[in-house]
Amino acid sequence: MTDAPNAKTALVVEDEMLFRLEVRDLLEAEGYAVVEAGNAAQALERLDDKVVLVVTDVRMPGSMDGLALAREVTRRRTDVAVVVVSAQITPRPGDLPDHVPFVERPFLEKGFRAALDRAEAARTTRR
Repeated sequence: MTDAPNAKTALVVEDEMLFRLEVRDLLEAEGYAVVEAGNAAQALERLDDKVVLVVTDVRMPGSMDGLALAREVTRRRTDVAVVVVSAQITPRPGDLPDHVPFVERPFLEKGFRAALDRAEAARTTRR
């Protein structure tokens, strides 16, 4: 975990280390402290009260993929923003809650930041 005083905490869920590092760097540049997980089970263990954002890949090891993780996080914590990313799978209508943005990889930083803004706006209206 990266510690920054008074930072919002983001949880990055990705089994590929290079992508996880890329997302961590982008989030830290946006002022987030970052917690990392390699699969959905680890993510749910690390989903504490400090986490305000979850960024998850779709495909990862374990019994739960990122689509199911996004649904579970929003079920457990309506106050958490969620962004789903993938290079291989595009969610079909109904795969994700309506307020969860999807970003296709590789993504431009501008597109990723726009998805963060949409997720954060949805989070604040659901509180």
